[in-house]
Amino acid sequence: CWPIETYGTVEQKKKWLIPLAKGEKLGCFALSEPGAGSDPGGLKLSATKVDGGYKLRGTKNWITNGKEADTCVVFANTDASKGSKGISAFLVDTKSKGF
Repeated sequence: CWPIETYGTVEQKKKWLIPLAKGEKLGCFALSEPGAGSDPGGLKLSATKVDGGYKLRGTKNWITNGKEADTCVVFANTDASKGSKGISAFLVDTKSKGF
């Protein structure tokens, strides 16, 4: 919940944070990747802007509650040329196609 509470918009807090805080939904946090572990500077998962949002491509692993969660905070590279400063967080519904 912390990333959503701290950095989320009012709309994101209403949609995602309130159900998580009430215990109505379960969340997870996707940072770790094969070959990078928990080092954000080594992230390979990319996020490309498309009509209506972003397309995320890559693999995450060791995600506690990943299979059970309803909502996931996923970290991805939006600008690899900026190193760790080019990383963004995305709120993803785990029922999304390809999750």
